[in-house]
Amino acid sequence: MAFSPFARFRNFTVENLKALLEVYPDLAEKMSWSEAGNLVENVSKGYKKTAYQQACQFGLEDRGNGNFRVQKYLYTFDDDNLLKYMEFWMKTYFAPNPYVNSDEEPMLIFCELAKEILDKPDLRIDYHDFFERRIGGKSEDILMNAIKSYCNPLKYEKVGEENYFYIEQQNAEYLEKQISFIETEFAIPDPKSRSDFFDRYKYCNFCKFHGISASLPNEVDTSNDNTNAKRVTGGKNILLYGVPGAGKSHRIAKQYCADSRRIERVVFHPDYTYSDFVGQILPRVENNQLKYVFTPGPFTKMVKKAWKDPGKYYYLIIEEINRGNAPAIFGEIFQLLDRKEADDYPEDVVGESEYGISNYEVAGIVYDSPEHEVRIPSNMFVLATMNTADQNVFTLDTAFQRRWQMEHIPNKFVFETGSHALDSIQGTKVDWGTFATVINDKIAESSKDISSSEDKRLGTFFVKKSELDANIFPEKVLKYLWDDAFKMDKEAVFDPKFASLEDVLDVYETSTEDKLQAVLREDLYTKMIKSMKERFQFKPEEDDQ
Repeated sequence: MAFSPFARFRNFTVENLKALLEVYPDLAEKMSWSEAGNLVENVSKGYKKTAYQQACQFGLEDRGNGNFRVQKYLYTFDDDNLLKYMEFWMKTYFAPNPYVNSDEEPMLIFCELAKEILDKPDLRIDYHDFFERRIGGKSEDILMNAIKSYCNPLKYEKVGEENYFYIEQQNAEYLEKQISFIETEFAIPDPKSRSDFFDRYKYCNFCKFHGISASLPNEVDTSNDNTNAKRVTGGKNILLYGVPGAGKSHRIAKQYCADSRRIERVVFHPDYTYSDFVGQILPRVENNQLKYVFTPGPFTKMVKKAWKDPGKYYYLIIEEINRGNAPAIFGEIFQLLDRKEADDYPEDVVGESEYGISNYEVAGIVYDSPEHEVRIPSNMFVLATMNTADQNVFTLDTAFQRRWQMEHIPNKFVFETGSHALDSIQGTKVDWGTFATVINDKIAESSKDISSSEDKRLGTFFVKKSELDANIFPEKVLKYLWDDAFKMDKEAVFDPKFASLEDVLDVYETSTEDKLQAVLREDLYTKMIKSMKERFQFKPEEDDQ
């Protein structure tokens, strides 16, 4: 490896962070990219590029898509909190970052250094050796100073000309847990995405890292307990299901809530656990003392928000609920899914959990009293989505399903001006809606088990408009049809001459004529063209083929 993880402007200190913050006015997101650059240049002559790079590396600013954003919450921080930010930033920082022109595989520097220390019998390593093997390039001294300042419990020692990092034996277990926490909660996102890098250092993640339970800037203020105000009612558990791409998440935003301040969204997957969902006890260092503190998960956070703000509805959204072991993830929280109904309870409690549970950690976070009985408040919805094509990944048993109001999302293409159905598939004469409709009809008739085959249909939003690109469409749609929907009967859709998916993709991508005509069965392609003519959307060319 040979890249410089940092711009060589000044060392990474709290004072340097404050100096950079002073360059940018609050609400700086109203500035354009060029205005921000000129501002830096006016304050630090000759350092426009390196100051900008350093601010980006700090997670301080983002100049994506011609806009400019800064982490506004840092303006409210005193020196102690800025020091905490530096620890959060340095321990979760990865390099090469999106602003470094490098093809190297990114790494979480703190975690990799710490793991090498833990692997040594004497719990110490030569820093120069680590830097040369794992990073290379310049900035060796800058990185060393940052690690010395913000990577407790790592300790530094200089012996002659050699620099060493080490830990004391009693801190080994804490360090192992912190590495696990960072690699789980702050895994490296898309390493080329600058917006993902900026979002990594938002206030919500600062709070997550330090185990802080606090309301976030620009989010609903739950710091004042107004639970005696009148509480809205009618919260439900609703499970939206349908084929992949039918628009389940879109329905949630359109019909229920699109306000990010009142939403907590999670995605279930095979490794997702009760601790991820409800919360877990994690180590934290305060005033050089190791403490173990309960860190709330999304369920607990949302119950608290809803409880503290009774006049508004709040929504916990679980995407892909059946891709995780839902009963195990819910654990005893499963009991709370039974809601009070209007036929049996007064109107002012309809939607509240019918039965409460004892959970000291959750109660302590939500009600500030560990003895309080935990219930889902009446102003909180739990919304879940499920792709029917994935229904056998983890089966939802009857006892679990009956606690949800099931809502099927129909897979209906609307051929109206401006609709996604009429977006053209690049390199062909066929629009997306026509292609998908003909293919879905074929899926339905290709198997006697209609319910099973329907699960494989193409949803209305299976692909976005941008994914109808000639290079993206075959990899996403044709591959799905070959590997999944028509896995056992490929000749039902594709020209029988193709022996492999590789052949299909090669012909599709290199064809200078209609790309779909080159790979599909002739009768299917003809049916698509005929269907378009009947809707008067297709204008034939010359001989009309």
